[in-house]
Parts: sequence; structure tokens; C-alpha cells
Amino acid sequence: MKRIMKKMHRSLSDIISNLPESVKETILACLPIQDAVRTSVLSTKWRYTWTKLPQLVFDDTFCSDLFCKTKDKLMTIIYQVLLFHHGPIPKFTCSLSGLKSCSEFDQLILFVSKKGIQELNLNIQNGELYKLPSSLFSCLQLKILTLHSCIFKSPPEFKGFSRLLKLELYEVVVTADILSRLISSSPLLERLSLQNSTSIDCLEINAPNLRFLLCEIHAGSICLKNTVQLASVAIGLMASMDVEEFEEAETSKLVTLFGNLPVIEFLELDYYYLRYMSAGGVPKRLPTTLNNLKFLYLNQICFGQLNEILVFLCLIRSSPNLVKIRILVHTDETADDVIDNPASKTFRKARLVRCFFKSTSSSGDV
Repeated sequence: MKRIMKKMHRSLSDIISNLPESVKETILACLPIQDAVRTSVLSTKWRYTWTKLPQLVFDDTFCSDLFCKTKDKLMTIIYQVLLFHHGPIPKFTCSLSGLKSCSEFDQLILFVSKKGIQELNLNIQNGELYKLPSSLFSCLQLKILTLHSCIFKSPPEFKGFSRLLKLELYEVVVTADILSRLISSSPLLERLSLQNSTSIDCLEINAPNLRFLLCEIHAGSICLKNTVQLASVAIGLMASMDVEEFEEAETSKLVTLFGNLPVIEFLELDYYYLRYMSAGGVPKRLPTTLNNLKFLYLNQICFGQLNEILVFLCLIRSSPNLVKIRILVHTDETADDVIDNPASKTFRKARLVRCFFKSTSSSGDV
């Protein structure tokens, strides 16, 4: 019996040891780093397989007892992993909830900048904002860049990330000029997410291949330019604007905006951006019909503001194929007052199957 068990064990060991390199790499890519490193004890043929991992992810799974370790001990562990790693690192993630912003991150970014990095995710959850080092701007093969709680200040000679497909910035301090230049110098950019609390005057988005835009920032205005591929747009300005300045506009902001959104399918706007679009006059219908628009979401809309209602009606009249409208209403009116509003008649024209009106003293869903 023991002899049979030994043969079975030897046979199983041979199967594991002789797996193709591509299969072993696929297996390790599905494991947390610490588990991938432990596979080095399986056999001599597995000993150095983990050192060729194409992606390194340092998150809370990587260090489950993170709160029992000091920053120095944690950084030492990360450095050791990098020291033994060989070959390119297309993907690198550092997102540790217990780790504060520190200068040691500079070395991590410098290391991956020399390893053909294509996807970089950096999430600083504690401490001061992290000032990105100059080595980041030498990562010219980047396709995906996600940054949390950083200071983004590119050097004058920086020409952009020409291969960038996806950009996500959360609580990142950056000037409007630098951000606009970063976007326009990324001609392949398809997805853009901005959620920042820093105030900027006007953000220009010039991105011919952009398909998805999520923008929640403190800004005076957002100018969409050369965005003819945009299919999904969600904009929230999170700050009041100088409405009088916009009202002096000679051309309709509404017409200008949708002139750059010919294939829009999903649209979500907040109250402030709706006010911005009402500047320069609101036509009954847009010059170009929004045939692709299926979903229209409006947040914190006040039915007591005529201009905002006119924008809303213009959008509906110009969108013959709407499937769903959702409105978050900010009103002191009763539900009956809202239902009696002329906008309710337009709902039927927009092919809505049902309308639900819920109203409270502060907000409700319509």
C-alpha cells in the first residue's frame, strides 16, 4: 500500500513539475504574491517561476497582517520581491490601506519605469498627498493609469502618454492646463474618469477616441472639443458657477456641447452643468437629432427654474429613441405639483413605460 502511495505521489509531483511554463505563469497570475512566492518550494522547476510574474499587486490581500507591521518592514518586504523579480512588469498595483504617503514610493515607480510598465495603479489612502516623481513621466508605454491622492505636476518637456487608453484620477491635485494637455496628448484615450475636489476654472477635453467620460470636479465649466466618439457621459460640476458670465454667451452652450456628441448613448448631468448648458439660449430642438441617446439621468434638478426645464425639454424633443429617464428632483413642491408640470406630458413622448414620483421636503426620484 505504501509503495502504491509513493508511486501516486511521484506521478502527481511529475505532473506539477512538468507543466508548461505558460500554464505555470497563468496559475501564478491568479494568486496573491505571497502565495505565488510559496510555490517555489513545490520543486526545483517551480523555484524561480514566480520571479517572472507579469503583474505585481501589493494590496491588503498581499499583507493580511498589515497593521502588525511597521512601514519600514512593509517596504522591506516589497523591495525584496522586486529584488528577486526578473523580466518585464506590464502591471503594477500598490494599494495598501495602512500605508501612508512616503518618499519610498519614488523608488517603486523608478523600478517599474524600467520594466516596461503598461498599467500602473497607485492608491495612497493615508497621510499627505503624494507628489509623483519625474520617473513616472518616462513610462511612455503606459496604457492604463490610475492615481489616488497624488500631486500631478508634469515637467515642461513631457509630451504625454501616446499609448494611454484609460486614465483615472481621484483626488489628484492638477492644474487645468496640465490636465487638458495630458488629455489632448493622449490620442488613443478611450476612458476618462475624474473625481477631484480641487477647483479649476475651465477644463478642456480634446480626445478624438474617447468613448467613456465620468467627470465630478469643482470647475467653472467643462469644454468638450473633438469628442465625436463619446458614447457615455456623466458630468457633475459640484460647484456653483458665475451664471451671469455664461448668460452673456453669444452661441448656445447646449448646441455647442451636443455638436461634439453625435453618437451619445448615455447621458448623466447635474444641476450646475444643466445651468451651464442653458447659457446662450435654449432652442426648442437641437440642430442634430440624438438618435443614439437611450438613457438620460438628471441629478438635483429644480422644476422651479425655467431655463433648466427648457434644457430638459430640448433634450427629450431631440432624442426620439429614449428608453429611460431618471430624475433626482430637488424641490419643495408636492408630488402633485411636479406631475402637473408640462414636462410630464413629454415623458409619454419619450416612450417611458412608467413614471414614479417620489417627493420629500429635500429630494426625490421622478
